[in-house]
Amino acid sequence: MVLEIVQGLYEKKLVTYPRTDCHFITENEFAYVKQNLTAYQQSLGISFSVKYPAARKAYVDSSKVQEHYAIIPTKQVPQLERLTEKERDVYREILATTLAMFAPDYEYEETKVIIDVRGLSFYKTGKVEKNRGWKVLFPQEKQQKQKEQPAQLPAMKQGDACMVDVFIKEGKTQPPKPFTEGNLIQVMKHAGKDVEDEEAKHILKQKEGIGTEATRASIIETLKHQQYIEIKKNVVYVTSKGKTLCQAVDGTLLASPEMTAKWETYLAKIGRKEGSQDKFVANIKKFVTYLLEQAPNQVATLNGEINQVSEQSYVGDCPMCQTGKLQDKGKFYGCSGYQEGCTFSLPKTMLTKKLPQTAVQSLLNGKRTNLIKGFKSKKGKKFDAYLTLDLEGKITFEFPKRTARKQ
Repeated sequence: MVLEIVQGLYEKKLVTYPRTDCHFITENEFAYVKQNLTAYQQSLGISFSVKYPAARKAYVDSSKVQEHYAIIPTKQVPQLERLTEKERDVYREILATTLAMFAPDYEYEETKVIIDVRGLSFYKTGKVEKNRGWKVLFPQEKQQKQKEQPAQLPAMKQGDACMVDVFIKEGKTQPPKPFTEGNLIQVMKHAGKDVEDEEAKHILKQKEGIGTEATRASIIETLKHQQYIEIKKNVVYVTSKGKTLCQAVDGTLLASPEMTAKWETYLAKIGRKEGSQDKFVANIKKFVTYLLEQAPNQVATLNGEINQVSEQSYVGDCPMCQTGKLQDKGKFYGCSGYQEGCTFSLPKTMLTKKLPQTAVQSLLNGKRTNLIKGFKSKKGKKFDAYLTLDLEGKITFEFPKRTARKQ
């Protein structure tokens, strides 16, 4: 969801390229951001004194920028009231994070008290905010902190005696937190961390794990479209189809980080003209041939799981071949008989309008759909229409009859 919003802001030329996990910008970007500081602050409705007018290595470092730099606002400053609520929230977050490098430091006073109880040391920490600094750019965080009520410690000096209450707190260990789309990208970047082979671990660390900063987000999008994963309230869940895929490749070279590392090593050799491109491609062909030979045996062991996934994706019977089943393929509905030559399919979205399930069922049953409102033509004009299937299985429009006006 967030990536889609950022993509929309990018297409409106309000933020820079969104599919990056880089945290640095170059001197060129720093220069135009600094030049537009006043306009940016006015857009946020927040004013602060600039403490760091010069570029700092923690934020501005061309050597750390590969294909794309960090997501920052463009020179075009929008009128926020013209954006949707979600677009405003995301744009404000990007803008505030960018401006933070110019703002004063966040300052607080921290007190740590160590108490000796019969030879055992216990400690308590308290924090008092002195200067919000760059945090003025994030007013929502201030509201959250006020709700949390950080501990306030009384004034104490070394050697003071105090009363203590000792009690045992029972609890349970918590399972690992589920992945979000954001930290899934970080997991891909550091994929070699848990690899046992030290050489492979080193190679994956050098290559920054799976994918590149420009492709990791699109890999996740592909997994979503293919229905291997789904996102609910920003949490990533593996679908039944995804679990079946994991079972299918478990323990094989296809899912081996070590194999990825070996490929990367040889590709680096080719880049240095120390390896043969033809030899590498030939080995890949052998590997693919081996996988295809093993596939039938692998499928046979997972028949139950595959059938379960097929049942879950079942939409209805194919009206064209009469024998296949229409299945949810992610971006569209397709016939299970495509290997036998049936090419029938239905789109999930048509002219920017998502087709309701009732409409899909009507089409499969040879009926006209109810009136669907909100189609948008290529020229941007909205219209309403009924949908039907012609004899070739193509969707056609039927327009409602216009009622004559009384004179």
